[in-house]
Amino acid sequence: MVGWEFLFRGWILFAYARWFSPEALWLQSVPFVIAHIGKPELETFFAIIGGFGFGWVAWRTRSFVWSFLIHWFVATFLILVAAAAHPG
Repeated sequence: MVGWEFLFRGWILFAYARWFSPEALWLQSVPFVIAHIGKPELETFFAIIGGFGFGWVAWRTRSFVWSFLIHWFVATFLILVAAAAHPG
């Protein structure tokens, strides 16, 4: 996930920010959502909100690290909830 966040929130967001300022938040979110196509539908839907939200966090903190930590926490939490729902 470090590479994932570095690519979208570190490299794409801050590269686009030089030319597009705040619109870079939406521009980096589009390929993030496209990368989620083929995953569960609910995950792809929330990637729209999450992509913008993670971008906003990176924009405000000037670092992709916090976006990575939030993304990691959410993914880990969902895996634990799914594992608890289907003990096996």
